Amino acid sequence: MKRTEFVIITGASGTGKTTALKTLEDIGYYAVDNLPVDLLHAFAHLVETGHPDISRAAMVMDIREPDLQTRFPVVIESLKDSGYKVIVACLETSMDALQKRFSETRRVHPLDPASPLSEALQREHELIKPLSDAADIHIDTTDLNPHELKKLIRRRFGGTDKDGRMVLTFVSFGYKLGLPREADLVFDVRFLPNPFFVEGLKDRDGRDPEVRRFIEMSDGTEEFLEKLENFLSDLIPKYAGEARGYLTVAIGCTGGRHRSVAVVEKIAEKFSDNTLVNVQVRHRDLREE
Repeated sequence: MKRTEFVIITGASGTGKTTALKTLEDIGYYAVDNLPVDLLHAFAHLVETGHPDISRAAMVMDIREPDLQTRFPVVIESLKDSGYKVIVACLETSMDALQKRFSETRRVHPLDPASPLSEALQREHELIKPLSDAADIHIDTTDLNPHELKKLIRRRFGGTDKDGRMVLTFVSFGYKLGLPREADLVFDVRFLPNPFFVEGLKDRDGRDPEVRRFIEMSDGTEEFLEKLENFLSDLIPKYAGEARGYLTVAIGCTGGRHRSVAVVEKIAEKFSDNTLVNVQVRHRDLREE
């Protein structure tokens, strides 16, 4: 029997679930919005046995369905135990960002239109927790506009590129702004000297030649890069051998502007000629991008 990949998108209202589902549909997933949880087993069986042309399916499931939070984890576990390939992705956004999005669009909250927005958001946050706990992937959409979310979803679920290569994404970030939830591997470069305290470098970022030169010439950088390259070079064939479509490596420093950016740029260069991967770079906390 063929193995269809089922991606279930969940999360609170306003986190970008519709955008995510449409993006998955654009890259070849059979898309269903608001599929009742009680039909999930039947749908998975029907797709795998009766539709050989569907190799990937995606659906949104959220609190529009009453009592979903109590049944969802049980059904997902049952599907996985039955041998289905299921990935649950939970989209998450900060309360402040959700409040701003609802205010900008002047939408009422679908959970309870009569209640103050803050109360409806908090109630939904509590209801969605069991769905979040059952998720395999957490995607933080707080700082993403729709275009950026589409790019992230394409990178995460697009699978291999047109040449069959795994998509290897290097992400720089600042620890003071939190870990990237999409990261598979995380490395900390806060042990390196910080250009923030060097006159003339503070207001530049890690893509600047002078900043890169300062970091690359610092004690510990060359050794770290060599060990990281060897580590990833050993892992990549193993991931690719499992037919994995993507691998996201996050590298963090304090603010996400200098050390992590420079190291991502350098390590990405080292893998640019690797025939197994399609290298992508994202600097999460460079706000001007």
